[in-house]
Amino acid sequence: MHVNLIRYGLLWMAASAGMLLLGLLLAQFGAGMPAGLATVLPPMFAAVLEGMRIAQATRAPLAGRAAWVNAAAMTGVVAVLTAVQLPLYWNNPVVAEARQTIPVLFLAGVCLLLLAVILMVNRLFLGHGIKLGLKRLEE
Repeated sequence: MHVNLIRYGLLWMAASAGMLLLGLLLAQFGAGMPAGLATVLPPMFAAVLEGMRIAQATRAPLAGRAAWVNAAAMTGVVAVLTAVQLPLYWNNPVVAEARQTIPVLFLAGVCLLLLAVILMVNRLFLGHGIKLGLKRLEE
């Protein structure tokens, strides 16, 4: 069973937009969010919901290799969607300053590290979503 990558991407974008709006709301009150939350929460949310969908469809857990393959595909979706959104942020003053002051190889390394974190989050929470979905089916 494969994850519906279009639905995963839409869920990820909805969660990302929600995080953006929450960040703007919190900024009005002088508060902020932890820096890594916007990186981790959208794939976590989307992976759990997709795991629950897989549990409904298959009524069985995914094998380890299949779960990793699905998590890698989901991470690829995040990479593509982030690359598509990049032109929106490219001229943002903070991003422009970062491009000028931080070496390109360092930025590339940070991007690869974040993709590795997202892969781990996708794998962990895909399995968690499947377990939640199976538990819900038992009730």
